[in-house]
Amino acid sequence: MKVDSHDRGGGREFTLDGREIGHIHRGKLIDIPFAKRVRDDLIAEERAEKHHVMPDSGWVSYRVQSDEDIDGALWLLRVAYLYHVITMRKREEHSLEDGVDIDAALTELNMSDTLGDVFDEVRAT
Repeated sequence: MKVDSHDRGGGREFTLDGREIGHIHRGKLIDIPFAKRVRDDLIAEERAEKHHVMPDSGWVSYRVQSDEDIDGALWLLRVAYLYHVITMRKREEHSLEDGVDIDAALTELNMSDTLGDVFDEVRAT
């Protein structure tokens, strides 16, 4: 994964092989792109909110207001990272040599059954 400056609004941007995993604005606002189904589950579970500028997109926003919120932000970024690793591995023309044990990483995240089912479906298709 690579970390660079974020052009829109300042802050830092996280990318994996050129795909944005998410970005943090200076004001402690984190924006993360997801498939809409994942986004909907995260919002329903109150783990994130609709994107602050594009509420109808697949993006979510997460506000870090205290030290206690950092774990939630890291959890969301890890979910986004794993989602991208899974989808990138599935593309035949792409060889992602990342050494990530997806099963162990997903178990470690302790996702809800609903979100776990979405990840299972993405892995199966």
